[in-house]
Amino acid sequence: MRLDALAQRVGGELAGDPGLEVHQVAPPEDARPGTIVVVTDPRRLRQIEAAGAAVILPRDAPPTRLPAIRVASVRLALALALRALAPRTAPPAGIHPTCVLGARVTVGAESSLGPYVVVGNDVTLGERVQVHAHAVIEDDVQIGPDSILHAQVTVRRGCRLGARVVVQSGAVIGSDGFGYAQDAQRRHIHIPQIGRVVLEDDVEIGANATVDRAMLGVTRIGRGTKLDNLVHIAHNVQIGEDVAIAAAVFVAGSARIGNRVLIGGWVGIRDHAVIGDDAIVHADTGVSQDVAPGDVVAGHPAWPAKSQRRAEAAYRRLPELVRGLRELARRLRRLEGG
Repeated sequence: MRLDALAQRVGGELAGDPGLEVHQVAPPEDARPGTIVVVTDPRRLRQIEAAGAAVILPRDAPPTRLPAIRVASVRLALALALRALAPRTAPPAGIHPTCVLGARVTVGAESSLGPYVVVGNDVTLGERVQVHAHAVIEDDVQIGPDSILHAQVTVRRGCRLGARVVVQSGAVIGSDGFGYAQDAQRRHIHIPQIGRVVLEDDVEIGANATVDRAMLGVTRIGRGTKLDNLVHIAHNVQIGEDVAIAAAVFVAGSARIGNRVLIGGWVGIRDHAVIGDDAIVHADTGVSQDVAPGDVVAGHPAWPAKSQRRAEAAYRRLPELVRGLRELARRLRRLEGG
């Protein structure tokens, strides 16, 4: 791809030969002619200059003699450059002979069903859908165009996946929620989970994540939301648009998460908790009460992150403070004895 075309794709300002051809995004240690390197640390420029690669730089980076694209966000530019230079390759369209298809299955044009895929009855797959080996799609599922189910994904009965949804290997969409009632002998009686899961357009689900179906109604994950590996979403949870949830987060039943919320790894969110729009939950936090829109929280239980940092700083000084208190106590005893 010509450098001027790439600059247009990433929304940057070009300095250098517009006709230079670049073929690959490379890390600094693999820089060579024909590659482009995303530079976040200007101290790496000298190494890259010796290799003769092109670079993507922050707009305020120091001058360089290399062909350069200057951008407002190097991370966003990296994403766009990779999409331009290393697009996903689709498997050949068609249905593998080992697939098992139920009755009344509709498969859109240019879709691909890989080896040993199992599809139930009354399933609709949109155009250009990819279903990889050993995936299972149960009855009455609808999957929108350009979606991808990687190997060994399970989509349970009645679920709805929008357009451009990506589900990584081992994930389960629509498993039964953890719903039980105790009888007089305190035995746990399963409550049938008859709702469904809805994944809206552009949702991505990480490997071995689980999204439980609603007991009644819908468990919903909003447009553009991204879940990392090993995330668990319990029954009847409602998640808004453009949310990002890192690995090993557990969201209990009927919690509600607003739009554009960011949640770090290893977070627990209690049932029926409400997290408002644009909130940030730091990693390793226990959310046991509601979080207001725009709040930044951390700790166990969650409270303002600034307060948590001050508390952690004080905690680290506890041995010193205890020694000081002991010394004060000794002095006080001497004064009282005198």
